[in-house]
Amino acid sequence: MAVKQYWTSLTKEYQKKIKIIQDSNEPAVNFPLILQPMREELSKEAILEQARALGAQPSDKSLKSPIRQLLDANGGAIHLKGLPLKTAEDFSEFMFALAGSGPHAWKPHEHMGMEVLRRPQAKNVLTANEGPPSHFIGWHNEYAVSPVHPHYLALFCKVAPAAGGETSVCNSIALYDRLKKEVPGFVEGCGKKGVVYQIPHNAEQVGGIVGGNGLYKDSAFGPKGNEKMPETEDGKRAMVERKIVHLAQQGGWYKDINQADESLPVWQRRGFNWTWQDNGDLEVVHRVPGTRQHPTLDKPAIFNFAGLEEDEVIPREWLQKMDEWQHELESSIVWDEGDILLVDNFAAQHARWGWEGERKVMASFWDQPSMAGKPIMV
Repeated sequence: MAVKQYWTSLTKEYQKKIKIIQDSNEPAVNFPLILQPMREELSKEAILEQARALGAQPSDKSLKSPIRQLLDANGGAIHLKGLPLKTAEDFSEFMFALAGSGPHAWKPHEHMGMEVLRRPQAKNVLTANEGPPSHFIGWHNEYAVSPVHPHYLALFCKVAPAAGGETSVCNSIALYDRLKKEVPGFVEGCGKKGVVYQIPHNAEQVGGIVGGNGLYKDSAFGPKGNEKMPETEDGKRAMVERKIVHLAQQGGWYKDINQADESLPVWQRRGFNWTWQDNGDLEVVHRVPGTRQHPTLDKPAIFNFAGLEEDEVIPREWLQKMDEWQHELESSIVWDEGDILLVDNFAAQHARWGWEGERKVMASFWDQPSMAGKPIMV
């Protein structure tokens, strides 16, 4: 593997040694894996060459490129340090190099139904969540609220905060393993009943909040590609509603589904619904599975962000137990300028702590053909 020739692993105080499956013979891992180039004088061109060596190759017969193998062996998160990257364009070049080439190369993720405002910075590079610095954003798998979610996410630090602002990662497979033992009803409910999310969409873009994406933007429910924006308000709403139905269909719901068919999970039978507000804002209720099978490790994983009380209240003690284990399993990485955090979205959740001073972190989202985390039905 190209790793040993050009990269060295580091140990930092924020790493946590965890055993993914407690009752197994698997070794514990330092989570996340931390890598940096062996030679500090590497140029950007040299680091791009090494990124290409880690990514998918045209001759690959499976999904398991070197970077995929590293993610699988180390809990699904890799912190890359000591990179000669300064700008959003540098980050973009690095990620397109890491994506590789050939049939198993990663592809930029296409957002659908996104309520979070993300401003473009470079090719497939966006701002991270613009929620205020004082706001803690809890552990979640990226856009687990939707059937359309990225397979990978990468975060890039352009400006490190003066204090705080760590990004936390928590292994989703280890979380499932612990919760299955201690609150089996929660884990089973996530599969059979699913998790409900009430997603608010602003009619117009609003900056400085956790959401804020405009309803009619192409990353939400607006026109994509050659589609044209309808001229009337009724036409716009009809377009949005068609796209919501399409999103629900991608999650497994279909017209005339048998609501009494108990062989199907509740979330699939119920699908989505929505409510228009008087001011033109929209609330969409998503029903999705809260657990998924990891696509390359074939292990069950939590895949959610704590749901809301739309259909059936999740017992508070279950959510408290999940929060306790997230705190137990998490590692909060400390940012330096030029760092990248790469996360397998099916293997690890992430969160963001509050900070002081300026902090500029950018995000890039990717998919890999033929890869999907299938819902766990039982």
